[in-house]
Amino acid sequence: MILLMIIVMGASGMGYATPLNIGMAAFVYTIVPPLPMFPSLMSMMGINLPSSVMSQLDGAIHAGHIPAAMVAKLAPMLMSMHLPASRVALLGQLMSGKATNATVAQLMKQLPASSRNAVMASMPVSAGNVVVGSILHFAFAAFLGVAFFAIIVGAAYMVPALRSSTALVAAGVIGGAVVYVVNRWAILPHANPMMALVPQLAFFLAHLLFGAVVGLILAVTLRRTSVRRLLPAGM
Repeated sequence: MILLMIIVMGASGMGYATPLNIGMAAFVYTIVPPLPMFPSLMSMMGINLPSSVMSQLDGAIHAGHIPAAMVAKLAPMLMSMHLPASRVALLGQLMSGKATNATVAQLMKQLPASSRNAVMASMPVSAGNVVVGSILHFAFAAFLGVAFFAIIVGAAYMVPALRSSTALVAAGVIGGAVVYVVNRWAILPHANPMMALVPQLAFFLAHLLFGAVVGLILAVTLRRTSVRRLLPAGM
């Protein structure tokens, strides 16, 4: 799953490290564009502030903090540019350091695809994020593998037609599709809104591929006599 997403997102201009550095890491960390990216982020959104205001903003960014008074001053200025109030509110949270992953995800969704990809690719790669993201990914994959094994073997024990290699692989693929649906609409919107930014078709296919691999490994494993002896009679 992760290798496919790394290839797809990297080739799409989102950054090869993004699936682990931003996607999986967002389960633990709040992922926000650093302040030095703020001027380019505004440009991507078509926001062109007066040079006098930009110089003040640049000074605050170099100082590492945008004062609340400046945020309050920028809000009506942005509104006068006919930006949606929701977007101005999201930018305000980002400038004030109060942004959450949901804030960033909502803001990124409002950008054109090319700009959104550029922002993700420009995010600094953190070794800590990548390590944590890798651990989370493989822990989740291992959990799913064990769950698939238990459910598919249990179903095959009760339904003889499911004991063929083809049926086992098919069951794995179906399981992958079910996991995608549950993740996409039930779990991730609350646990990790940043995952909504990944290419969903590739994400869906990655789940199918994961299920197919699990089903194939299960089919090969169950052919072994030593394994079959450990299973209930009838398998």
